[in-house]
Amino acid sequence: MTALPLGVRHFPAALPDADADLAFLLTEVAWDDRMRARRTASFGVPYNYSGQHYDPVEMPLRITAIAARVGEFAGHPFNNCLANRYETGDNTMGFHQDSYEGLVPATAIAIVSLGATRPLVFRSIDRIHRTELALEHGSLLLMTRATQRAWTHGVPRAGSAGRRISLTFRCFE
Repeated sequence: MTALPLGVRHFPAALPDADADLAFLLTEVAWDDRMRARRTASFGVPYNYSGQHYDPVEMPLRITAIAARVGEFAGHPFNNCLANRYETGDNTMGFHQDSYEGLVPATAIAIVSLGATRPLVFRSIDRIHRTELALEHGSLLLMTRATQRAWTHGVPRAGSAGRRISLTFRCFE
């Protein structure tokens, strides 16, 4: 595997209570079915994502605790969590660049992965370079604006992969 793209930091086993976090998300979250490729939920300040508007929803205490833990790694707080639920390896996320519109300058976007290990594939904007990172249960990935300017990323099909939930944290102004 080649080196990670500029601005990407990976922390395996960053969440000490990953099993309990996953169980909470599977049983206590009201998931939204508007997206075809996966189910979603948003907590914290309002968020517009992929043509969908998510109203403000108070973060449950468990997600607030995860956000605080992620903030320790990032060096700043987060006020929104977008959860993506991938039931099987057939649930995907196409290559994209995350928007930094409305985000506090110099803040990272964080991805917490819970459940089945899935690859996150990075592809350079010029499509010359490609690298893949396995996002394990309880891991954390941080990406900066520099990452978004030079790379796209996505979660491809993964055949027999099991259920996975990703929590994507942002800090909006």
